[in-house]
Amino acid sequence: MSGLDVVPSPAGPGTGGTPDCGTSLGPECAFPAELAELSLTELQVLHSRIVCQLEHEYLTEPEGPHPVTQDRHEELVAELESRGGTATAD
Repeated sequence: MSGLDVVPSPAGPGTGGTPDCGTSLGPECAFPAELAELSLTELQVLHSRIVCQLEHEYLTEPEGPHPVTQDRHEELVAELESRGGTATAD
């Protein structure tokens, strides 16, 4: 997703540690500013990474997923649905 504008997370880089933004996309990782600019494949990969993060947070955080992760998931599902995809709210 190089060349796209990204917005820093509201969680901010100061939340401690170095973010691991490989297979999942935590609240501290950059997120595209405009989902409409992504190809369908890029959007699906981003959705997969967010779902991995949601699953991790459900399993490891007693209070549940981070609000940023939930918001990102909702944005991705809405964008996929607007393109006629079959995204499901996991």
